[in-house]
Amino acid sequence: MHPEIESLALMLDEASELLQSNDSTSWAEWLRKDAKLIRSLDFFGIKHLRSAFGGMGSFNDIVLVSRGDGDIIGTMLIAENERLAELRTNIYNLATKLAREEQS
Repeated sequence: MHPEIESLALMLDEASELLQSNDSTSWAEWLRKDAKLIRSLDFFGIKHLRSAFGGMGSFNDIVLVSRGDGDIIGTMLIAENERLAELRTNIYNLATKLAREEQS
């Protein structure tokens, strides 16, 4: 498998695990589905993944919070959010690069 495709799938796996462990199950499932498609070299995985970025309620808007001890508002998880932001940027950049290469 092309190294950039595998790298993208691995980043999606990591982001999915991070989201799942913080109760963002729908986004975790979205990324798992796209990772599976991308690994099978189905370009729809890239298209579907890129549709997650931008607009209200998008993948860009996710903020992970701790909901322990009955907190209504919760506490922002700084390290987890920093890692998610880094993954989000790298995922978007690599998916965009692969989409451009597919079109040329």
